[in-house]
Order: sequence, then C-alpha cells, then structure tokens
Amino acid sequence: MYRFNLKMSSGGFRHSPEDLKALMTDATVESLRTRFEGIDGLLRSLKTTSLKGLSSKDVPKHLEYYGRNKVEPRPPKSFCRLFFETFKDVTIIILLIASIVSIIVGSIPSLSEEEYGWIDGVAILVAVLIVALVSSINEFSKEKQFRKLNAIKNNKQIKVVRDGKETVVSIFDVVVGDIVVMELGDQIPADGVLVSCNDMKCDESGMTGESDEIKKDLAANPFVIGSCLVTHGSGRMVVAAVGKYSKHGDILATLQEEDEQTPLQEKLEVLAKYIGYAGIAAAILTFIVLVSRFFVDGRQSNSKNFTQWVGYMITSITIIVVAVPEGLPLAVTISLAFSMKKMMRDQCLVRKLHACETMGSVNNITSDKTGTLTLNRMTVVRMRIENSLYLRTSGKTSADDSECSPMPDAEAIADKKFSRGVAGIFALNSALNSTANLRVDESSKPPKGIKRGKAAVVEEDGSSSIEVIGNKTEGALLMLSRDMGFDYQEFREMLVIDGQAKGAIAHAFEFTSDRKRMSVVLDLEKFGKTSAAESLKGALDLIDDRRSYLVLSKGASEIMLERCRNILKTDGTVVPLTESMRSEYEKTIISYATKSLRTLCVAYRSVSKVDGDRKEGATMEDGTVENIHNYANADYIEKDLTLICLVGIMDPLRPGVTNAIERCKRAGITVRMVTGDNKITAVAIAKECGILPDDMSDDIIDKYVTTGPEFRKLSDTELDEILDTLRVIARAAPKDKYRLVKRLKHYNHTVAATGDGSNDAPQLKAADVGLAMGIAGTEVAKEASDIIIMDDNFLSIVRAVEWGRAVLTNVRKFLQFQLTVNVAAVVVAFLGAAVLEESPLTALQMLYVNLLMDSLGALALATEDPAKNVLDYEPVHRAASLIAPGMLRNILIVAFYQIVVILLMIFGVVGDTLLMVPDSVKYIPMDGDLHDLHVYNEHGAKAYRYTCIYNFFIFAQLFNEISSRRINNELNVFSGLHKSPMFILIFLGTVGMQLIIMLAPGVRYIFHIFDCSENHQSYCGNSHDHGILWQSWAITLAFALFTVFVHLFGRLKKLKPEFKVSEKAAKRAMEKKNARAAKREKKADKEKKAGKAEAKKLLEPSGSD
Repeated sequence: MYRFNLKMSSGGFRHSPEDLKALMTDATVESLRTRFEGIDGLLRSLKTTSLKGLSSKDVPKHLEYYGRNKVEPRPPKSFCRLFFETFKDVTIIILLIASIVSIIVGSIPSLSEEEYGWIDGVAILVAVLIVALVSSINEFSKEKQFRKLNAIKNNKQIKVVRDGKETVVSIFDVVVGDIVVMELGDQIPADGVLVSCNDMKCDESGMTGESDEIKKDLAANPFVIGSCLVTHGSGRMVVAAVGKYSKHGDILATLQEEDEQTPLQEKLEVLAKYIGYAGIAAAILTFIVLVSRFFVDGRQSNSKNFTQWVGYMITSITIIVVAVPEGLPLAVTISLAFSMKKMMRDQCLVRKLHACETMGSVNNITSDKTGTLTLNRMTVVRMRIENSLYLRTSGKTSADDSECSPMPDAEAIADKKFSRGVAGIFALNSALNSTANLRVDESSKPPKGIKRGKAAVVEEDGSSSIEVIGNKTEGALLMLSRDMGFDYQEFREMLVIDGQAKGAIAHAFEFTSDRKRMSVVLDLEKFGKTSAAESLKGALDLIDDRRSYLVLSKGASEIMLERCRNILKTDGTVVPLTESMRSEYEKTIISYATKSLRTLCVAYRSVSKVDGDRKEGATMEDGTVENIHNYANADYIEKDLTLICLVGIMDPLRPGVTNAIERCKRAGITVRMVTGDNKITAVAIAKECGILPDDMSDDIIDKYVTTGPEFRKLSDTELDEILDTLRVIARAAPKDKYRLVKRLKHYNHTVAATGDGSNDAPQLKAADVGLAMGIAGTEVAKEASDIIIMDDNFLSIVRAVEWGRAVLTNVRKFLQFQLTVNVAAVVVAFLGAAVLEESPLTALQMLYVNLLMDSLGALALATEDPAKNVLDYEPVHRAASLIAPGMLRNILIVAFYQIVVILLMIFGVVGDTLLMVPDSVKYIPMDGDLHDLHVYNEHGAKAYRYTCIYNFFIFAQLFNEISSRRINNELNVFSGLHKSPMFILIFLGTVGMQLIIMLAPGVRYIFHIFDCSENHQSYCGNSHDHGILWQSWAITLAFALFTVFVHLFGRLKKLKPEFKVSEKAAKRAMEKKNARAAKREKKADKEKKAGKAEAKKLLEPSGSD
C-alpha cells in the first residue's frame, strides 16, 4: 500500500501529487477518512472550500506544485525520419541505384561517350532528393496541422468556482483544488472527490470497461474519474489529480492513436494501384522496345554501349515514377488538412477525418431548431397572468396588442402597479429552478431587493446587453426577473446550509426531453433561516404557512397546463383553474405559437411534511408526501400545481438561414427540422425559414409535419409512406430523431444529424455525420459526434457541406490534371522509344514533370476554396466513380491534343518547319568555300526540337493546371482564381523555374536544353544561338496556351455531372461503410479493454505500509 507523505511541501501543501494519486487509485471512503480526515480535511489540505472554491491568487501555486491538467502527446516523427521514410519506395530505391551507376559510368572515360557524362546521374540524384524533400515537407506540415487541430478539439470549457463565483476555464487550466460544477452531459475534467451531488450517475466504461452507469454517492462512492461523462443528475467535485497523475493521464500515455483511412483515401489507393500497374506495363514495354531496337540495329555490346543500357533502365524506371501517382494520397491528405483548417475558421471543428469528406455526399440534414436555425437569444416578450396580457414593446405592435400592458419591471412593482408577491414567486422559480447564470457589467447591475431598476436593453433581433451562461430559455426568465428588480444570486445564496451550496433543496427533478418540464422541492424550514430578505417579502405570503415544502416547476405550456389545478391572479390570490380559463390559456398558447414564440408555463405548489409516526405507504393526498428526500416520483410531485404565468419567448431566426436552406434545396439536400416546440410554433418557424412553403395550406400540412407522439405510433411501413415529404417533427424526443435517421439511412440516404443533449448521442452516432453543437451541446453529445459546430449556426453546417464537396472536387481536379500528364508523358515516352529509339523527354525532365504534377500540383489544386457553384449540383453518391464524365472527356481530349502536337514537333521536316528551326542549326556547310552546299544536321535539329517539345510540354501542363480548376461543364476556369493565393504562387513559381531552366546557361546544360553559346556542343555546327529563338518560344507557348481552348471546346459538349451508380456499387459502398464502422467499434472496444486493464493495474497495491 502507498505510504502517504504527511510532511508539508515547499508550497505549504500537506499532500503531494503522489499522495492524491494514491487516494484516487485506492478510491475508498476508508482511505479518504483515515488519510485525509474526510472530505473536509481534503478541502483544508488543498486550501479550498466547497462554496467559494480556490482564490484566484492561489491558482498559480496549485499549478506549479500539482502540475497542469494536460498529458503531452507522444512526440511527432522528426523531419529527418519522414525524409528517410520516403526512400522506402521501391521505385525510388531503384532510381537512386541507377543514378549512382550512371554517375560512376559517366565518370569513367572508357565507358562514356560524353565528357561530362556523370552530370546526368548527379542531376537525377538531386531530382530524386528534391522529390523526397518536398514530399517530406508536405507530410511534416500535415502532421503539424493535424496535431494543432487535435489540440483545439481536446480543449473543452469547464465550469469551476473561484473566488466564490462560477466561471468558465479551459480544461487545461483546471488545477488541483478547483471546485468543478458538473451537470448532465458534462465531461469530468480530472480525477476528484464529490463535495455535493444530486442523483448523479457516470459512464465510466471508457476507463473501467464497466458498461453500466455508476451511481455516485457522497457516503459510499464519492470518487469520480477524469474523461468520464455525467449521464444523470448533477454535482460538484474537488479536483484531486490532474494530467499525468490522473488515471486518464496514465492510460493516455500508453495508448497511441492509429491513422484511419477515409473512404476517399481507400478509393484513391485502389485507383493508384491500377494506374501503377499500367505505368509498370508501359515501362517494361518501353524497355523491351529500346533493347529490341538496340539489337535490331545490329549494334554490338561494348563498354561505350553500357551507358546506353543504363540510360534505357533509367528511362523505364522514370516512366514508372511518372506514371505511379504518388501525388494522389498526398492530394487528399493536403485537401483534408487544408479543409479542416478552413472549416475551423468557419466554426466547424472536425473530430473524425472521414466526416470532412462525407459531408460532401450528404443529401439529408436533420436539424434542431433552437440555436441552429434560430439565434438562441431568448427573450420573454409576452406574458399572461390570469386575464392580464403583457407585452415587451420593440417598436412593432399590431391591432391585437392594444389590450396588452407593458411588461412589468422594477418601477411598476415599486409603484404598486404590479403585485410584489406574484413577481417574487416568479423570480424565486426562475432563480432556483434553473442552472443558468447571467454575466452582467457592474454598471448595469440591478439594485438588490425591490427597488427601481432599469430593464435590460433588448434589440429587435433578440440580442441583449446581458450574456447568458447556460440554458438560454432559463436565462430569458432570469432576465425578466432581473428587470423586475430581483437578484437571482441573492436567492441562490439563501440555499446554502452547513456549507452545502444547495442544502435547502430537498429534491430536484431535472428537465428531460421526454418529460419536458423540471422542478425543485424547496425545504422552507431551512430556506426560511435566511428568508427575511426584502426580495422575498410578499412572495412567501402566497405559500400556506402550515406546509413546509415548496415545489417550483416550469415546462412546456400544454404539458404544464394539464398539471395545474389552480391559478394565481394578478393581485396574488389563488383561485381554481376553470375550464373556460383553461380554454383561454390554450387560445393564448396558439396565439403565441403562431407568432413563432416558444411558450412556457411557470407554476408552484406547497406541500406538507409527514409526521414521523405516519405509517409507510402514505400518499400525497391533501398535499402531503412521505420522506421527501427519497421520494423521486415526479408524477406525484408535479401535479395539482398553481399556475403563475404563461410566457411567450422570442428566439429570432438567424440572419441568412433562409438563404442557406434555399441553397441546400438547390444542392439536392433535404432539410428536416426536429424540435421540442409545439406543432404550431414549429410550423411557423419552418415557414419563416423556408423549410415549408409560406403558402402551404392546412389541409396538406399533415403530409409534411407530425409530432413526436404521432411519429412514434407509425409503423415503419407507414413512416416510409411519408418519409419523402416529412419535413418537421414537433414535440420530438431524441429517440424520434434516432428513428428518423435510421429510416433515411435504410434507403441509402447520406444523413447529417444535429444534436446537443446527452440523449442525442445515439442519433449522432447513427448518422453518417453527427454534428454536435459547440455552445449548447453537452460533452456526451460532442464525444458522440464527428463534427462540432462551434457557433451552433446552421450556416456553418452548410459551409461544412461546401467544404466536404470541396475535398472531393479538389482531389478530382488534381486527378484530372495528373492523369492528363500521365497519359501524355507515358505515350510520348513509349512512342519515342519505339520510333526514335529514345524518349524526347529525358529522365531528368520527366522527373521534373513528376515533381511539378505530384507535389506542386497537389498543393496548387488541393488547397482551393469551394467554388461559388459548389452547391448547384446534386450530392455525389458515396459509391460514385472518382472519375466523372466531364473529367474523362477533359483528360482524353487534352492528352490527345498534347500527344498530337508533340508528334508533329518530333519528326524532322514537319517539326523543323512548325518550330521554325533556324538554318544555322539545321545545316552544316560541306566545305568552307562552298556555302551553297549543306548537309542536314540531324543531331542539332533534333536537340532543338526536343527542347521546344520540353518547353511546350511544361507550359501545356501549367495551362492545363488552370483548366483543371473546373472539372465539369463550367466554361470560366478563371473564376475565383484571385482567392487562391497558393495556386497563383505555385503557378508563378513554376513559370520562374522553367525560365531559369530554359535561359540559365549552366542549368540548360544539366537539363539537356539546346544551347550553342558558351559550352559549344558537337551538334551546333555554325550556330551560336543562346537556346531556342523567340519565334520558337512564341510557337511553343501558343500551342501550350491553346490547351485552355481545347478544354473550352470540349466543354461545349455538355455531359452529366456523374456516372450512374449501379445498385451493386451502392450495395458494395454500404458494405464498406458498415465494415469501417465495425472496425471503429472494434478499435473503441480494444481501447476500452486496454483502459480497463490499465485501470486494474493502477488499482493494484504498489507496496506495503
């Protein structure tokens, strides 16, 4: 057993990090009691309290002594390691060996025909090293980018108590001694011990492998483990172990995340394999043809010919290097990394790599309403108390509003124009039956008690000068009570009993999507100890003095109305809720709902304690309840309520959401709204944002709209009949969302689903892409998601779709570009070998082309933003071919054009005429005195033509790169070019490099560029030209530029965007998708088992006392 250190540390702390780690490893109440003197002793030793938490000035000391709440990831692969790993490729190894052999052979005069024959080998060696270097740089930057995104992904916001106030800090800034506030759906940030809890349960399966939820109890099991999730109830904990001292930190250090291929990467791998086979076949055929020509021509093998054989081998291997599309995996990696970075800027945090590209195939989005389609800036704008209607004016009123009074504020209450008691009981409910908080500037803070105050400024769009932390609906009620002059914090301070923050609350029934209501049971005997505050005068007068429990309840209007038996009048008296009054309230609910307002009822009830001798099994008749602390039946507690008021809460539509939904429709994406609001409110919002037509008549609306209860009654067959038209589900529960997603996927739809609650986790996992809300979402929802929408905005979801489509589009751009180069280069190399016994492009030139199209081409084309028209097409099916009809057309016609031009340039008479080869190059005088007699200089003319071919080929690829920016029938290939700085930079950089190769004397020699200036070549004759003439430059550039027009001419023939996907292909794609999901599940189970094994190891005794 671990021996605890009882000496004071240098920082004045009684217990060391190892002591606290041992406590959490033992995790026994006995150890807590004997070694730390219980929870109170632990708090004292950590210099913290359960109510006020740490002092801000003490946080740095705790951080320095106990460490940071972060486990550093394993160091990434070094650049040198990545560089050397590129040489594992077989073709690169063979090319390296061949280049070294070429250097050796070229250095031996007896084996080489050229004076500087070794230069070719050196140049090829340098080219291979440059290719490896560029590849390593790309891989290193990608790794760095993904690590940066992972750091952002892991940075969660945690609610802690410091200086007596709740505040939000980064999970990495949580320190030992912090008091952490935990609610349903939160992730526990570190190991700790509970100081209070309310019916709290945790999912510890990720750490212990235990699938059942673990119930937490202050007396029996107060220990909580970092990284686990709160699945029920709420509580507060004191942090005891962070970072490497926590259980999660220990396990994290032993696990290493494996890379997982995305569907697109798998497709590209298959395609690259087949292209590679074709390249190898072409290389072998080229080598056979070259060798055959060697023997057919009758040449004998000698030492001089050995260089040619080496050259044959290098040419053949180079064809493989050029043909094998190493750039394809690089392109998708770059595109994914680039898109993920840009998506982060657009408020989309990608948690799982495959989701980035899957968003491009989405054809159905099931979206929440609140905060996603709307702003989630809740404001109470209407209220009904008995027969009185109240309105918060915003400058816009209608004839129906003439009977409304202004919304009551502190001034009206002080002037006795509104009942203090009614306002007080409303404010008490808003404050205590809530977990929200308001962040207010001190300058606008209302006075304590019932005094004259200034109402919160609310703009027409629903924005406010006050920030709500937590549930925005609860925040709206807090703001109204604040406007009435109440300080909700003052009410909450009255709950503190014997150091417990909520000691006066006997029981709490939390809100769930099934219940759609929440309540707290207040022990008035405890609460009454501090209830002399002026704020509550009048409010407690409404409560029967003989009863000692107060139930404060609020929830969905129609559900709460059914549970009310009485009604509170504006003067504070309580009367029975008659059927006629109930009917009036129902009409008001409909009226508010048609104005797109969320409706809520606030109610209360007083309940008596049961005498100690009352026999067991007593019921709640006459307002009594037995053993209230253990009574957890909400149906009994939340009945026979007294209705305080009905409120209408405005949540304005997000600006631009209507246009975004219209764009989704144009893109072939069906948007379905699943909301907890009632049907009338849901329909009003759906019409407002464009999900439903504004003029849709009531007689057909049932085909498009249903409610959760109605939805659950439908059989699968009945549901399938309305699935195509279903657009809105009102009063929906999470299981309704889950079922909808499953039925859509059953019919091969690609579904993106949003969710924010813990109960949304199943549907987020079931969807092809689970989208959790970053602001309103719980950690349970976020952990189940693929992408986190950081601003909860529907526009960000649409932007994610655009980026998802951009990933595939950018990869296709590069694929179109590369295959065009591949086809042209390989065909020209083969035909040159077959006809001329040599390739018009040297090995070094082809390696340069490979660098140009692989690394630089991938960077240029894979880092473009989504085009403006990216949502003008139907989604691409997940089983669709990587090569679209338009791509195939473009590849074939452009490659054919380039091959034809090169063939015209390659042969003597036509090529010489076409390229305007000067006579000084073409002819050599037979005699110095007879200038009219000339002999054709075949060697010189050929060198000149080959240089022109090379220049044409490079610039043709550059102009083809521009044309490849669009893959379908778009004619304007320059659209959006100014927004692609990387493309422009690479294009101009490549042009500059080509000019250097063509014009710089030393470089010209290395690249076999025609040059008869200083280093006089044997083929020059009487020529003294510095490279090719300007006329030849103009001709090669003109032919290269015409590549753009060839693209345009080809696009005049309009083709469908995609090939038709067969049922067999769709089925195969679904099977692969399911296999990937099963693999991920298996991996998760493996990690759980590893975690369980590590947890067991941690629990083993480490020694004796």
